[in-house]
Amino acid sequence: MRKSWKMVDRRYQKKMTRYWAQEEAKAHAIMDRVLESEWYDYWHTHLDWKGRANRHITDRIAVTAALLQLFARAISAGRKGVQCWVMLAPDTGNSALYLHSPNPQGTAWPHPFDGTCWDVEPPGWLAPLLTSGLQLGSWGEGDGQRWMVRARSPGNASGTPEAQA
Repeated sequence: MRKSWKMVDRRYQKKMTRYWAQEEAKAHAIMDRVLESEWYDYWHTHLDWKGRANRHITDRIAVTAALLQLFARAISAGRKGVQCWVMLAPDTGNSALYLHSPNPQGTAWPHPFDGTCWDVEPPGWLAPLLTSGLQLGSWGEGDGQRWMVRARSPGNASGTPEAQA
């Protein structure tokens, strides 16, 4: 019988709280170095490398909240000409924070977000995590659906393709 997402073993919850704290600390240490870079070519970091948040909805919420916290930190750095977004994948091991800018590799900039539908209705677990300054998009369908989160541009209700970090 499958365990209800509302019934989480306390030992498991304690273990996962420690795990997320360690992973967040690693991610913040990486961000300290990365935010000093001059350019980004789809630089990204995964918070849940082992995909542990796939086990339980409370873990999926925890990894999403932590990625959005890293996103807020990147945005608050105030870097002009840098796109910043979070991609939430069905497998949480693939969910990541992205930074992208014009770069010597010649990668297209700004990232066009082809196929992404913006201003979509968030799923119930994600809605409480989204603040008013964020724009939610959806890409793909069914089991392959991904959620994209970026900062909404001021003065433009539908946003623009880039969010400055």
